[in-house]
Amino acid sequence: MGIFQGDIIIKNAIELGLEDMRKNPWLIDHMLEDLSQNTYFKNKYGQKQIEACKDWFLNNKIDIYMRHRKDKDQLPCITIAMAPNPEIESMKLMADQSTETIMLLPNKIGKPIPYIVRPFTPTSYDPNSGEVGIPSDITDLDTVAPGMVLVDPSTGNGYVIEEIVPNGIKIQAGVSIEATQLGIVPQYQYYTARIEHTFFQDTYQIGCHSHGEAQSVIWLWSIVLYSILRYKESLLEAQGFTQSTVSNSDLDINESWSSSVSEEVWSRFITLSGIVENSWIKTPQRIIEKISLREKANNSKGFVGGIKILSNTTPDTIEQQSDKTW
Repeated sequence: MGIFQGDIIIKNAIELGLEDMRKNPWLIDHMLEDLSQNTYFKNKYGQKQIEACKDWFLNNKIDIYMRHRKDKDQLPCITIAMAPNPEIESMKLMADQSTETIMLLPNKIGKPIPYIVRPFTPTSYDPNSGEVGIPSDITDLDTVAPGMVLVDPSTGNGYVIEEIVPNGIKIQAGVSIEATQLGIVPQYQYYTARIEHTFFQDTYQIGCHSHGEAQSVIWLWSIVLYSILRYKESLLEAQGFTQSTVSNSDLDINESWSSSVSEEVWSRFITLSGIVENSWIKTPQRIIEKISLREKANNSKGFVGGIKILSNTTPDTIEQQSDKTW
């Protein structure tokens, strides 16, 4: 989900609407149906006005700009600009209450998961019992737990560890192993992270601009509004722009073009507002696979131990981790 890309979605909805109406001019007949159906309008405007709209639309290139650039805009045109989009106060605490999690693969996030026990040459292997002998110089077997995987680094073949035995480990009996070296990797070869959410009231101003007769911007505004309403459900709301509402401004002369265009430029704005959801991923976390606890050496009282996080590199101290902003 991430951050809602409203500008792009709205721009594409309008582009699709314009393209569709160029291919299907009969949609303009429906858009201006009142001009031919209403008795008063029929006598005053009629099909002649509808055909004039089609002719203007089909013979004018209409650009869509993500923001207004009065020195480069070609008229007629459509502009899209974001208005203030505040976070919804009543829903802002939902981020802390989120229970959604995501699984992240090491190669995707650039955080490889190292060996728990780096590749070694086994001293023995008994296929009848499934026992694999471990060299005496390997002293970190206390970090190994059932469920972890004995892996052949040359082929990637893995064997689930069933039990830790004196001077070795035990896998399923009857398995044929031809590897000259073996290593031990965590049971969980991925990270997990929490996804948090919040909601905003997004508002966009869609400007319809044309020079010359004011009638041309009325046609353009009608075409854009028709396109937005037509694709409001299938493109806007389907993409997460929910509870959307539309409002329209009056038609007025736009003074922004006064210095660059000899004719009067008319503008009418459509304001599109809706609720959107934005989300983000918190810091990927390691998976706890074993808790280690042992008595202190040299007859000292107490214990040494704690949680061993085995799915990543050695963790920082608690003091160092407390500075993490995520």
